[in-house]
Order: sequence, then C-alpha cells, then structure tokens
Amino acid sequence: MPKHYLRRKKYAVLACCLALILSVGAIARTPYGTSLIRHYFGPPAPPIPAATNPSKEYIYAGNKLIATEAPVSLLAPGTLSALTLSNLPSPQVSVNWSATTGAHHYELEKTANLNQAYQPVATNITGTNFTDTNVTSVTAYLYRVRAVDANGNSSAYSNIDIATAISFTDDTITSQTTPVRGAHITELRQAVDAMRTTLNLSTVDWGGSIIPSSTEIQATHIQDLRTYVNQARAALNLSPCSFSDNSLTELRASFIKKDHIEEIRQCVR
Repeated sequence: MPKHYLRRKKYAVLACCLALILSVGAIARTPYGTSLIRHYFGPPAPPIPAATNPSKEYIYAGNKLIATEAPVSLLAPGTLSALTLSNLPSPQVSVNWSATTGAHHYELEKTANLNQAYQPVATNITGTNFTDTNVTSVTAYLYRVRAVDANGNSSAYSNIDIATAISFTDDTITSQTTPVRGAHITELRQAVDAMRTTLNLSTVDWGGSIIPSSTEIQATHIQDLRTYVNQARAALNLSPCSFSDNSLTELRASFIKKDHIEEIRQCVR
C-alpha cells in the first residue's frame, strides 16, 4: 500500500480523535503555554435538599433537574363532632374527629362568635379527641381541628361543629317519673339563644317567660324551640335535627314526652 495513503489514513484518524475530544471538552492553556484537556460534562447538579425539607421532591436525570413534585398534602381531619357533657357540676365539651394519615399531632381551635378569630384550645393533641373544660356556662362554641405532620406542615381545617356549654335540670329524664318543669323549657331557650348569638342570628321572641308551677307547657313551646334551633344549624350548613311528633298537630294530640325535651337537648349540646 502506498505510503501517502497510509499517511492520509493516519491523519484522518487523528482528526476524528481531535473532533471527539473537542465535542466533550475544551482546550485550556496554562499561564506557561502548555495545552491541557479539560473535560466538561455540563454544570454540576443542583444540591439535593436535605431529607427534612418537605417543600419539594427533586428528580434528576443526566445531572439535570427534570421535574419537581409537591409532597403529598395532609388531608383535613373529618367528621369532627362537639358534644356538651351536661351531666357534670360544670359543663364541659368533648370534641372528637377522625384520624388523618401522616399526622404527628392535631391543633384544636374554638370561637364563641362566627365573625371572630378562632383561638387555640390545645396545640399538641396526639389522639383524636379532647375535652374542653375552659368553657363558660350558657355559651355556644364553634370548634374546628387540623392535622400537623412531623415537619410542621398543617392540613386544611376540618368541618365545624357547635356545642352549647350548659347544665340541664334533670339531665336524665325518666318517663312516667320525672315531672315536667318550667326549667326544662327555659334552659332550652337559653341554649338556643346562645347558639344564635354565636352565629350572629337575630334574637328570638319566645312570647313570655315560663313561670314555674304556673305556666302550662304547650305544644307551641316545643315547636318554637325546634324551629329556631334548626335555623341556627342551617346557618352552619348542619343537617336539621329530627324529632318525633314532628308537626304541631301531632304535638297537640300527644302528651308531653321525655323525647320532646331530650331531642332538643341533644340538638343544642
């Protein structure tokens, strides 16, 4: 094979090698004029956030950030329910809710006025219930709760429920034994008024006081309580309470029953 052909082939191979080097690197000169090959594969990868940083999940491919994904959010606790414990010397409110996956603890809040800011009741509850003893008698409270994970991220708030802190005369009514008292109606009126005050609803004209041992308890007394308590619940988008002897006609045809009182009590508690 002629020498000039071999020489051209040699030069072609060298040219290919040089082109390959230039495609992946750069020629840099030292102050002394010596040429060095500096390989360059692109900018260094951005630092991966510490594992304790929950803000983003970083995904790298070929030393480049190609996607970010927000962390899974905590779901709000569900089915919060507030219930007054009225069979105590001083009323308390028991609050329960369903657990949230990933929650480290829960923060419970309340307010005594729908237009005012909620205030902390307890901020480090590890279970799914809490009994609020810091309540004022004949006052209604709105409760809500949120979940918090181990990194301090909070969920949205749960549903809101209302409870009236009140103690009832004859907290347990026994059919055919407990006498009908004016206090039973008066206390329910106070509880309904407290709910409506908390929700900034208009006051109720009950049509006169109930005088013990004098005022006869009538069907309209029961019906008015039912109407106004369900108006208050509707203001919070809560389902209406259900009652036995539901119409005024049915109430008038019936003797007053313990259910008539206890059903409204349950509705305001």
